[in-house]
Parts: sequence; C-alpha cells; structure tokens
Amino acid sequence: MSNQVQDVIESAFEKRADITPTNTDPDVRKAVEETLNHVDSGKLRVAEKQGNDWITNEWIKKAVLLSFRMNENEIIDAGVT
Repeated sequence: MSNQVQDVIESAFEKRADITPTNTDPDVRKAVEETLNHVDSGKLRVAEKQGNDWITNEWIKKAVLLSFRMNENEIIDAGVT
C-alpha cells in the first residue's frame, strides 16, 4: 500500500466532520475503498500481534471509520436473531 493512500486517509480523517455520502472527494473514496479491499483480502490488518502486544495500524482504523461517514446506513435482513 502506498504512502500516498495513507496520506489521503490521514488528511481526510482530520476533516471527517465535513464528510458525507454525497460530498466525499473521489480520491478519498478511492483510497478508503482500496484500503478496505486489502483488509477484506487479508493483505492489511487493523491490528496485528507483535510479540505479546497488539499493535493498531491507526491509518487503517481511520479508513474503516471514514467508510461509515462516506456511506449511507442500510438495514440488512439477517433473518431471525
């Protein structure tokens, strides 16, 4: 994953209060979606175990949080719970 993607996410996170599903910058959307695709495929992880400690990859966590600002909430039919 490039530093440019990380920089876009870090910058967008600083302005996250202004991000809505209708006004998300295309570069931000692309960076977040690319990051989430890598998380889904296992290439990236929000947190990793290093020795006895868990280390959070903050910029990946920020991408996940930005995705909630970028997308409308949807009801998902999961059947009976």
